[in-house]
Amino acid sequence: MPKKAPGERWRYIAFRIHAGERFTRNEFLGALLSVSRKRRLGDSFRITVFEDDLGILKVPHLLKDEAIETLSQVGRVEGVPCRVETLRTSGTIKTLKEKYLRDERASRARWE
Repeated sequence: MPKKAPGERWRYIAFRIHAGERFTRNEFLGALLSVSRKRRLGDSFRITVFEDDLGILKVPHLLKDEAIETLSQVGRVEGVPCRVETLRTSGTIKTLKEKYLRDERASRARWE
């Protein structure tokens, strides 16, 4: 990922992977890179959080729409069919962590 240029802003995109099994961060990253290399997004993103089926992608703000489209194009990870759902976009990672990761952990604890 390139270094941040002065004045560049980031966007954080929360996403959920719907599939029959769980993937590692590196497995998902490989699938995402294979799709993004064909696009303007390239490798100008970072998966900052990846837990179970939830993740947060960090992208330059000008490539936010491109990143959302790229996420939606991931159809297979390690040969397993999947669908990636974008949950929310934010200017801060804190907002997404509080909303999705904390709430998700709490709801899973109730049902486990």
